[in-house]
Amino acid sequence: MTYYRPMTGYAPETPAFQVEDFVRLLQARQGLILRIAAGTVLAAILIALLLPTVYGSSAVVMLDPRKNNVTDASAVLAQIDSDPASLQNQIQLLTSRDLASRVVAKLRLEDDPEFNPALARPGAGQLIADLTATFNPRNWLGDDTENGAQRLRDRVLDNFQKHVGAGANGLSTAITVTATSRDAAKAARIANIIVNTYIADQVAAKRNAGSGATAWLNQRIRDLSEQLQEQQSSIAAYKAVHGLNDSAPGSSLVDQQMGAINAQIVQARSDLAEKQAQNDRVQALMRTGNGADVAQVISSPLIVQLRTQQAELIRQEGEFSTQYGPLHPKMKALEAEKSDLDQKIAQEVSRLAGSMASDVGVARAHVGSLEASLKGVVYQQTAQNMARVQLDALQANAASTRTQYEAFVGRLRQTQDQDSAVADSRVISTASPPTSPSSPRRSLIVLASVPLGLLLGILVALLGERFGPFLPTQPMTTLAAPARAPLPAQSARAKPASIFPPPRKTQPAPVRPPVVADILDAISLNAGDAMMDHPSSPYAYRMAALVRRLQSHSGAAVVAMTSAASDEGKSAIGISLARAAASMGKKVVLLDCDPSQVANRAMHVASTGGIYDVLSGLIPLNKVLARDPRSNAFVLTMRRQPPNMATMFASQQMKKLIRLLRDNCDMVILDCARAAAPETWLLARLCDTTLLVSRKTGLATPGMTKSVDILNAAKVSPLGLILTR
Repeated sequence: MTYYRPMTGYAPETPAFQVEDFVRLLQARQGLILRIAAGTVLAAILIALLLPTVYGSSAVVMLDPRKNNVTDASAVLAQIDSDPASLQNQIQLLTSRDLASRVVAKLRLEDDPEFNPALARPGAGQLIADLTATFNPRNWLGDDTENGAQRLRDRVLDNFQKHVGAGANGLSTAITVTATSRDAAKAARIANIIVNTYIADQVAAKRNAGSGATAWLNQRIRDLSEQLQEQQSSIAAYKAVHGLNDSAPGSSLVDQQMGAINAQIVQARSDLAEKQAQNDRVQALMRTGNGADVAQVISSPLIVQLRTQQAELIRQEGEFSTQYGPLHPKMKALEAEKSDLDQKIAQEVSRLAGSMASDVGVARAHVGSLEASLKGVVYQQTAQNMARVQLDALQANAASTRTQYEAFVGRLRQTQDQDSAVADSRVISTASPPTSPSSPRRSLIVLASVPLGLLLGILVALLGERFGPFLPTQPMTTLAAPARAPLPAQSARAKPASIFPPPRKTQPAPVRPPVVADILDAISLNAGDAMMDHPSSPYAYRMAALVRRLQSHSGAAVVAMTSAASDEGKSAIGISLARAAASMGKKVVLLDCDPSQVANRAMHVASTGGIYDVLSGLIPLNKVLARDPRSNAFVLTMRRQPPNMATMFASQQMKKLIRLLRDNCDMVILDCARAAAPETWLLARLCDTTLLVSRKTGLATPGMTKSVDILNAAKVSPLGLILTR
């Protein structure tokens, strides 16, 4: 359901303000505007003369990105960066309250009336501030002297900060510090003191940081020295308790002992193997009866001697055998000696074999002894390795402490070598006393007051016209009356006509409809097509404005279009209005109630029925509504005309049709016949708004006056005028 509601009364609305109205307003109120402008200029001159003369002086300080590599090889404080954020930080320092307090103390500005409000002569601002403080409930209980002095210092600082400013110079690292004062020399002195104090603070900050770092490093070195001594004592005590003695760094006595035992075991096992092999060979030869072939036996001196003797006996036996028989005593004696020698050789061989077996047992016992010693050393090494885990941790802590100690000692030496602190900024331009004041710019104030006064005068005239119009001339919306029946002139103090006039009074004074819109080139029926072909044209804009105006205050949902003559462009305006509303997303229905059906032919709508068919109940409404080929608007034509047009439009069915369309549409437009026709004012009574279309040249014609009188006499809905050119 639409949000529009039937209107029983309409509040007056101001007509559209045109350029001609503005020019007429300027002409009518030029005296008032000029007087206000002259008063503004005089006030500006007076203010410019009363404003105190203020001088401004500037000093420029630059953040120096260069670094002193001799003294600042490893500075305690990092150098100031030159990025925009760091530059803004330095600006905040230059305008900080702490720096301002030091400058105020150096220049003794607390005794200067310019900065100390308590010493200045009371002005209007001071009187207002005193009255405010008097009526402040927090000041009624009184205050001690200390808080009062602090507030005074705060006021001096606040006033001083208002006289000081700092800003970056473009993309450079330079900062301009500006100070203002009523005295030129004082302004330059303040600017120079600010930048000098700022640089002195940088140097002091570096020196304080260096002193603090030196003190902290000394304390830290003492702590690390004591800690290192304690850790080394703990290491020595731990070694003594666990017997961890090293002959060389990284080599313990147990490790060396284990290495020596391992070497001896290898050698002993080699000897044992060799002796075991010899013993096995000897035993094998002895079991075969060849014990004398053993190398050790052969190399024995005793065996050699016995074999020599045996050889001699064998030689003698050979000699005696040729001389004596086998039974000869000498032969018997030689045999006995040979047997004795063999027995001695066998005994010696047995002795040597037993000696070899004994050597094997000794070698085996030596190997076992060495292996037992190795096991003891391995057990001792395992215990020491377990103990060395804790020792390694103690030594690692001690090494870490020693590293820190040496690093802090080196850093302390570097810090102590930095005897001189260099600021990161330098003054590249000192402030000098200005020769001309910086403010107020009296000539600029006076020149600016001229357009300001004119604008103020125009504003006053517009406000007066809006809330209490007093133009002595007739507004543009006055309807010209014919010469033979002149209308009474509008009072110079009367309010201008609105889109909907106030309720009519009983006196027979004619009502002049206000001008709702002034439309260019709306006579031709092609205006409806131009509305769609050129949606950004002035004509389309005026039609959209007319749609919004009909909706803005009055809430009109049903609009009747009529004219005094048949060639005024009424149908073109109706078509354009319907298409403009449809383009704005509204649900629009155009009823072509003119018997000539001009709008129907211009829009080229194909319909199966018309208004008469709907009211007669022959065809449902949804079957006869036709869509506009060029927009989303719907058209209800009058394809078949009734026998009596006035009777049809005055019927209850027509009222129900209008009510139905009102409830289901956003806007309903009725293209009616000429205003003098009876069916026109019958339809106008059913509408919320009646728009009378006329050319500008036809305002003073008798037909226009007659049409207005007929519509007013019929008590139609609020009447408005649309001018076409």
